[in-house]
Amino acid sequence: MRVLRHGWTVLLIVPLLSCTLHQKKQAVVPPAPKPAVVTPPAPEPQPLSIPQTAVVLPSPQPVNPDAIPPVQAAPAPVADKPEPVPAEHAGRHHTATAPKAEAEPEPETPAPAATTEEPPFQPILSAEEQKNIAVKIDSNKREIDELLNKAKGHPTDQSLVNRIHSFLTQVEEARRRGDYTQAGSLSERALILARELGE
Repeated sequence: MRVLRHGWTVLLIVPLLSCTLHQKKQAVVPPAPKPAVVTPPAPEPQPLSIPQTAVVLPSPQPVNPDAIPPVQAAPAPVADKPEPVPAEHAGRHHTATAPKAEAEPEPETPAPAATTEEPPFQPILSAEEQKNIAVKIDSNKREIDELLNKAKGHPTDQSLVNRIHSFLTQVEEARRRGDYTQAGSLSERALILARELGE
């Protein structure tokens, strides 16, 4: 009985398979060939700069005659100096000397305009920042004075002492100008030199 069941099952499956396997096969149509594209030859590379031979000027514009400054009279021409005869030729052909030309007045050159030295750019500091820098400068100056007083009793490098005093003078000048950042930096440099002096 089992064989019959399996036989009927096989008989039913076979026709179904044949239906699915025998579908209409469509004829495969190859795609139409693409037309061959003829590429023109590459043009010659153009130079990096192309000479411009055609000049196009704007149309003339009218000029107001009042805008043209009046022409000043040219100064009187100065008498030409006779060319000096070179020394090698002077002795051979001529024994006479060339006449001396009058001393020419030198053309006046205008005096250079007085240049006023503008102060350099300075950072804008608040009153509190200026006060802090001023306190630091005073503290540095006190320490520098102490170190210089200690060094007086010992042999010292006078050029180093002069540089310290120069820095201190520049500190005061910068303070008068109101340049507290430069004054602070100069006082730091003077302090470093004074510490080197104390070692």
